[in-house]
Order: sequence, then C-alpha cells, then structure tokens
Amino acid sequence: MEKIKQLLKHPMTLIFGLLIVGIFIWDNLYPIREFSDMENRALTKKPAFSVKSLMAEGDQSYTMKYEKYVNDQFVLRDQWISLKSRSEFLLGKTENNGVIYGKDHYMFEKYFSTDEERLGKNTAFVKEFGDKYADQTTVSAMLIPYSYEALEDKVPAGLAFVDQVARTKEIYGELEKSGIKTLDIFPTMSEHRDEYIYYRTDHHWTTQGAYYAYRQFCESRGRKPVELSQLTGHEVKDFYGTFFSKSKAFNTVPDVISYYDFSTGKIVIDGKETEGLYAMEKFDERDKYGAFLHGNNGLTVLRSGEVDRPGDGSRILVVKDSFGNCFTPFLLRNYDEVWVVDLRYLKEEMSAIMSENHFDDVLILYGFVSFDSYPSVSKITY
Repeated sequence: MEKIKQLLKHPMTLIFGLLIVGIFIWDNLYPIREFSDMENRALTKKPAFSVKSLMAEGDQSYTMKYEKYVNDQFVLRDQWISLKSRSEFLLGKTENNGVIYGKDHYMFEKYFSTDEERLGKNTAFVKEFGDKYADQTTVSAMLIPYSYEALEDKVPAGLAFVDQVARTKEIYGELEKSGIKTLDIFPTMSEHRDEYIYYRTDHHWTTQGAYYAYRQFCESRGRKPVELSQLTGHEVKDFYGTFFSKSKAFNTVPDVISYYDFSTGKIVIDGKETEGLYAMEKFDERDKYGAFLHGNNGLTVLRSGEVDRPGDGSRILVVKDSFGNCFTPFLLRNYDEVWVVDLRYLKEEMSAIMSENHFDDVLILYGFVSFDSYPSVSKITY
C-alpha cells in the first residue's frame, strides 16, 4: 500500500511506465507484416537466434537484425511515419531521405554528385561494345535526364544538382569515338516540359515522356513513329512511386499511369512464354510501374502482332534499365521483333546473343543516374 502511495506521488512516472508496458504488450500482440504498401518494400522478419549470429559483427549480427525487425514491425508503424511527415512539414523541411520537395507536388532525386569511377568504367564498357559491334549493326545510345533537369521551374532554387546535360555531352563524345550514334533527348524533354512527361512521385518518365523519346529515336533511324491518336490508351490512377516510398510525404498527390494496347505474337521472358505485354494484376498493387513488360527481367523477346508492322523480319535489341519498360512497347509498330535485355538480371552472355542473332538496330537506353551507378553495365562486354 505504501509503495502505491509513493507511485501516486509521481503520476507522470506512473503514466509513462504504464504506457511503455501497454505498447510492449500491444506490439507483441500486433500481427507481423511481411510487406509495407506505404514504403513499397518487404519488412524485416524476426531473425533466428544462434550463438554464431550473436557473436557476428555489423549487419549480420543478431542484435542488429533484431533491431531492424523491431523497427519494421513496430505497432502502427505507418501512422508514426505519417505523423513524422506532418511534423517535418510544419517545421518547413523541404527534403526527406534523399528526396527534395518541389513545386506543384513534384519530388526530385537529391543528386548532387556522380560516382566518377563508376561513370568512367560504364562509359568504357559501352565503348568496348561499340568497338566490337558498331561495324556490324547500328548501335545507338540514349541517356535519359532525371526530371529536375527538364522541370527546372519546379525545382527549389539554389541547389547544386549534377549537370546531367553537360555530363551526357562528355559521355556522348567518348561513345561516338567507338561508332555509336548518340541521341540527345534533353531538348525534346525540355520542349514538352509543360506536359505530363515525368511522374511527381517517381523517378521514371511517364509513358508520354517515353513516347517523345521514341519518336526521336524512330526519326533518327528513318522509321515512321506511330501517332498516339492511332492507339487505344488506358489510365490507372493512384500511383505512388519511389520518391513517395522514400519520403512518405503526407500531402502527396498520386500519379496516373498510362499504357497503350499493342497486338503481340509470342512473348518469351527468360525462356518462359508469357501472355500479354503487361502484368495487369500489378496495376492493382502499389508498384504499378512494375506492370510494364512484367517488370525487370533478363531477356524478353517480343514478336509483333501489329497489322502495320514492317513484315520484313526486322529486329531491334534494347539494352535498358527500367526506363525502357514503358518505352519498348511502341517499337512493336516499327520492328517485327523487339529483344529487351536488362543486364542486372541477364543470365546469357551478350556475345552469344549478338553472335547468334542479327539485329537491324541496337539501342542502349539508361536513365542517367542508373548509368552512373549500375555495376551490371559491365556485362555488356561479356
């Protein structure tokens, strides 16, 4: 009884203690989640205990893994994240977790420096590819500027972003020495900057932005681009992209994804025959961009079923990152076969693909930041 009286003399301590106990009990009864829709990522599961893991150091240690598990599985995690976002907004914070908030609800990558070693190596790898194949087929390169370069009017002033235009010019100068034709799409994107060419909440261009780049590529190759008015389009609302997953901004305005119908023949993805250009079920999930070409895969072979296809056995190879996923379908109007390679997941060797098949065109298409960071570009020389 005396101890209770002592506790009642310190009500804040009592309330705090009861709160901690309550959260502990609630947290242990709260169901374990495997995936966070808000963050678009898998959540950490409870690690298995062993003496070896307990004695391990760094990220492999049991204590570190358990700490990540507790953080990921904390009760009402999404609500706490939303509260944090609102608090930072009230404090006038203009960025969060590498994402910068711009005008009209646009978000931008905080990209202030390049990996010079990686950029130099990747340029050399593509040059090596050009040295080997540019006299056998037409090899083109297209580096896609991230949104802040074209949408400069929506970017906060005074930020020292990487000058993608200048750096792309330098890279192109090197690639051209190896017989590679380069496509400067910055003027095209800048010309259409008042249109919906980049997502607000994601690092990719929109299908509209990809279409303008497709037009420029076709014109560079003497092929007639399809008009959007000739295609049947569809819209999918409530797309929250990679920038939202990083920043979790409470006042985010979701994006709209557009896609178009194309007739296809046989589609083979990593050796397995697949139905349709799009993973339609993905449009009902958080990662809606993953619907294009069924996501990122090593080798995808698309056979055109378009009535207006050339019908001459023409074939193009597109070596790309995820920017190419919404770009590639348009090519079905200009080539009988479209081969798509994502070097991150490719099991075959590029030399085998090139020696065993004839391609009328090869297009190397990367977002600039990807080209500055992906070690997998080296596989273009294998």
